[in-house]
Amino acid sequence: MSVRIDCPATGPKDAKIVIVGEQPGSVEVVTKQPFTGPAGRVLNECLQHAGISRDSLYITNVIKTVERPITHYYQDHRKTFTEYARPYLDLLHEELMSLEDPYVIVPAGNVALAAVCARSGITKWHGSIIEAVIPPGCKAIPIIHPATVIPPKNVYLNRYLIIKDLMRVKEQADFKDIRRKERHLHIAPTYDEIISFLRIVKQTGLNGLVIDFDIECDIKTLEVTCIAFAIDSTEAMSIPFEGPRGPYMTPEQEADVWLRIADILEDPRIAKRGQNLTFDIHFLLRRYGIRTRGEIHDTMVAQKLLMPDFPAGLDFITYEWTDLPYYKDEGKKWIANKVGGWEAFWTYNATDVIVTAEAGPKQLRYLESQGNLETYNRQRRLIPPLVYMMERGTKVDVEGLTAYRQQVEEEIKQLEAELESLTGRPLNYNSPKQLIQYFYHERKAQPYRKRKTGGVTVDALALKRLSRKGFEEASIIQRLRYLTTKVLGTYADLSKLSADGRYRCSYNPVGTETGRLSSSQSIFGEGGNQQNWPHELLTFLVPDDGYLYCSFDLSQAENRIVAYVGRVTEMIEAFESGEDIHSLTASLIFGDPIDQIKAENAAGLPCDLGDGKHTKRFWGKKANHGLNYGLGFKTFALYYEIPESQARWIVDRYHRAYPGVREGYHRVVQSMLYANRTLVNLRGRKRLFLDRLDDNTFKEAYAHIPQSSVADIINEWGIEYIYYSDDPDLRPIELLNQVHDSIGFQIPLSVGPLAIARALNKVKRSLEQPLQWGDITFRIPVDLTIGFTLNKEHASKSAELSHKKWPATDEELADWIAAQVRRMQKEDAHE
Repeated sequence: MSVRIDCPATGPKDAKIVIVGEQPGSVEVVTKQPFTGPAGRVLNECLQHAGISRDSLYITNVIKTVERPITHYYQDHRKTFTEYARPYLDLLHEELMSLEDPYVIVPAGNVALAAVCARSGITKWHGSIIEAVIPPGCKAIPIIHPATVIPPKNVYLNRYLIIKDLMRVKEQADFKDIRRKERHLHIAPTYDEIISFLRIVKQTGLNGLVIDFDIECDIKTLEVTCIAFAIDSTEAMSIPFEGPRGPYMTPEQEADVWLRIADILEDPRIAKRGQNLTFDIHFLLRRYGIRTRGEIHDTMVAQKLLMPDFPAGLDFITYEWTDLPYYKDEGKKWIANKVGGWEAFWTYNATDVIVTAEAGPKQLRYLESQGNLETYNRQRRLIPPLVYMMERGTKVDVEGLTAYRQQVEEEIKQLEAELESLTGRPLNYNSPKQLIQYFYHERKAQPYRKRKTGGVTVDALALKRLSRKGFEEASIIQRLRYLTTKVLGTYADLSKLSADGRYRCSYNPVGTETGRLSSSQSIFGEGGNQQNWPHELLTFLVPDDGYLYCSFDLSQAENRIVAYVGRVTEMIEAFESGEDIHSLTASLIFGDPIDQIKAENAAGLPCDLGDGKHTKRFWGKKANHGLNYGLGFKTFALYYEIPESQARWIVDRYHRAYPGVREGYHRVVQSMLYANRTLVNLRGRKRLFLDRLDDNTFKEAYAHIPQSSVADIINEWGIEYIYYSDDPDLRPIELLNQVHDSIGFQIPLSVGPLAIARALNKVKRSLEQPLQWGDITFRIPVDLTIGFTLNKEHASKSAELSHKKWPATDEELADWIAAQVRRMQKEDAHE
């Protein structure tokens, strides 16, 4: 089969670097040179940043014509391309073999990666130094295709990766062979070799060096299959507990090994490091009773601080800090189908700790140069208290929750009957296909479409709109979806409780770029996202018997930070005088006296906006939460389901009332980004923004300073203050949770109201420490909730104390606590 060549290769035949693209575009066909269109301009910029002269390169494409794109290719090289493409592969092979002596082949994008290296997944393999298939034995370093930086993909961050990869290409172009750091991975060791290595590990740690460890678990048996230790970036051992013939060691040997491992991990004098150690430490505690102590370092925590725009997984860390090629698929394949045998799995385990041992010290040096070392230390110190909360969990009123489930199941039956009565037939309310047919074809409703793809949708927002237009079925379906998915399938799912009736989730110390924690289901199948529990279901989360639940919530924290950082005078005056900021905002937007706004809100009198069900203060609150961060009127209308004309009116009135939000706060953020792409929050956390400086980035940046400052305050002055304190007054406190802007814990009632009051006042003083921004000093006050449930809206089982009414002394606070406890106990007994 003959091939058509619309765009031939360019460059010297003796080039040491060869770039291979996918196929030419229309511009390349005209110029008869590869990479001369928009993607070529990106490539030229990246080459210039990497210090590579384009004139020195040989540049070609896998396919030489623009007419027929390549489709349907697979990982196996022989099955990769269609019949049409195979002659082009043969031509590429002849072409590359005809070059004099290339040192580095650079496949750009997935098609070139498959052709040159017989691999798939450019986002995994880019930057890896691997062996090419054509020409055989040559060194290859794949790069992400420059076209991904421009529309329609428009992934600006790929520009950074392409430049970094090309810098690696330049380094490797000085020699032909693949050279990597020499590493010694001890695989399949004997019992004596294991004991000897563990002695070395312990002595290394006692000598003041950080030791790295990593566990691999069987998710079915929930047992450790192997654990690896590294004493430096060149030497590691994987210690197996399971092998091809079952147990790797005798029971006596295994017991001895575990005792020695526990001796290392529990020694507070030995510093430990690893990737996502919250998981490893908690697993070892739960399954083996090993309490990891000492200084804890985590490469995932470090990476998220250094480069928050990029992944913090070990695969990206490997790419960023080592010369090792991508290897994470090897572990996934083994876990799925035992591909490669046990030794491949042990090698994978040992490689993990080699990576953290090499990356960790480099990350610390960069964190120090970035000015983020203090923030890193603060974030990594969260790991032990998070493990504590993960293991302790929160008691659940199982009997009450079970009864609630039965009520929900009855409600679901009733709603399903109502839905069938309205539709005239059974309707699968979880089937988009059936709902689209029913609403948009049978009922002739206006179809709603997804904003990005334009596809027809019956998602939650579409159902909400249909409901407002009078489709009662949509309202019923919304409720059914909530009850079946969110209630029965998530928060009231009894299978997610531990055997002892507690709710335990898994915390991630770098769940967000701001430092806020996230939570999810653990490997043990327990818990879930604790951040979004509905209030009615929080009723069934309770303190232990004989304990009082306490929660501190930072009062309107994000609004305060915007006000003081942006010097928004009207907001500052409100906070200084103790005025309710949401009522003030509503007053300024609607032009009504603030006392009238408060009175209408207290009476629950709605206004005309939106569906006419919400008070003016409600809209003032929504404006405060969204418009500080640059939310436009169209998005505001979409979020809160109001006409765009009303949303525009709110947005305009808001910024007219608070001109300092845009002219003060937004300009502060913008000036910091334009100066060095870095924001600094109120606790010294530095956030580097590498993405394109456009409207989306600015909106993210506007939110960052308040949200990250709140996270650092809660984490450092709340969680860490309580957990690490030697103060005897704080010892009775048992941490339970951290949600959004609050911290929750329980205290035994047996210590007495005065002891509880002393503890609460000390935590309050810690959380309310002064914050400094330029020449301005301010504090964020905290409000308190106490009770016998985590639902602060459950009036008979909880009590709230505003910072505005805080008692002056420990004794007065103790009296308030005693009175509220008596009231709640009395009402609880009456119920």
